[in-house]
Amino acid sequence: MECLAQLTQRAIAQSTEIEAINQQLALTNDRQDYAEARQWTNYLTLDPIRLVQNVLGGGDVQRDRLAIAALELEAANLSRRRKAVAEEITREVVDLVLDYEKQNRQLTLTTAQYQTQQQRQAVMEAVYRTGSGATSQVLTVWQRTEDIAARCQEQHIDQAQTVRELEVLVDGDSLQREASPSCKSTRTHSNADAL
Repeated sequence: MECLAQLTQRAIAQSTEIEAINQQLALTNDRQDYAEARQWTNYLTLDPIRLVQNVLGGGDVQRDRLAIAALELEAANLSRRRKAVAEEITREVVDLVLDYEKQNRQLTLTTAQYQTQQQRQAVMEAVYRTGSGATSQVLTVWQRTEDIAARCQEQHIDQAQTVRELEVLVDGDSLQREASPSCKSTRTHSNADAL
């Protein structure tokens, strides 16, 4: 869980969209501070009508208050957008980590199936060499072994793709924990020559 939180924090910290929102938010806050700081200048006028309007909350004072309210609204919208983007990134990280874990379990299962199939293949080849087995049976076992090895390789590629997507999301650091089990075909030319 701690790892997931760290990955999420890193992904959010690396987000260019969140960085742009933060810059816009800082600019909006600066504009709001400036507008609030110069609000008192509306009372410095020699025109008595404008002075009365400003004192009663109209005129330039009203215009500045509306501008400040618009800036506050813009800041709230930017904060809301930043939170939505952070939640979206969090969902992406969680989905990728869950995909990785699922693929890891599938790869472990397929590797176990592959190892079992290799044992079957060895037994079938021994039986065939003694003259008890049929060529079609040996070919079927070899094909099954090749199919499982191919499925294992596909799962390994899918898992590597998920890791790459996660690396891109959190700034390219290597996240692979350990090398996945090897699923290589044991069928060689000598096996084919045995037929």
